[in-house]
Amino acid sequence: MRRITRGTGAPAGRRPFESPAGVRLLVPGWPQIAWGQSARGLVLLGSFLVAIATSLLAWGTWLAWILLAFAFLTHVGSASDAIQQSSFPFYKRSAAPIIAGVLGAAIYLPILLTLLEIAWPGLSPDRSGRAYLVNCWAYRGAGPDRGDWVWLRLVPMGRARAARVVAVSGQELEWDGHDWRVDGRRPRRIVPRRETSWPRGCRFHVPSGQILVEPEEEGGVPPTTGSLVLVPKDRVIGRAWVRYYPVWDRRLL
Repeated sequence: MRRITRGTGAPAGRRPFESPAGVRLLVPGWPQIAWGQSARGLVLLGSFLVAIATSLLAWGTWLAWILLAFAFLTHVGSASDAIQQSSFPFYKRSAAPIIAGVLGAAIYLPILLTLLEIAWPGLSPDRSGRAYLVNCWAYRGAGPDRGDWVWLRLVPMGRARAARVVAVSGQELEWDGHDWRVDGRRPRRIVPRRETSWPRGCRFHVPSGQILVEPEEEGGVPPTTGSLVLVPKDRVIGRAWVRYYPVWDRRLL
């Protein structure tokens, strides 16, 4: 039978102070599992993974931030426990805040800031529960293209919302009384007919520095009588590249 190290549950020859955690500190529970402390390690790893997965499902609600904080504290607890075991009996309790600061500054803060830039949670203002992942870096080098879904702030409507780009600067729009045409071609998604609000016919070019958009519908009904809106490009916050429904709607929390 193998001799077990007293107090750790690890096989002899793999005691914490003889087997430094090293890069294992980057994964909660990994050092403990490597030292034969399977129960403790699996609890830490499982708690971390469940918190991360659930926060992604609830992304866009305050519950997601609570779960992310719990995942961070779990990681800090795992790293502190691993360092304490490997340095026993010289471990100082004041090391925990230092560990939290290092993990937060080196790993969590950069990841969180990047996530907020490329997957900002934009919630629909109509309280329908719809949300969009907004890439705020999408248009740093160039403007949106026709057909893109963008996240922008419309001044008359107040809050930011998603909208589909119908035409960009320089393109010609023509209304024949029934359908819109862009540069002589009908858009893939035909704008709903509104004979009561549009003239029988018109033609114009989108001015420089502006785009023509059709805002998202609210509960299946267009937000305004004339839903096509000319907006400056600088009001575009980013590209709405994914539409989803958070598991927990903000209205219920």
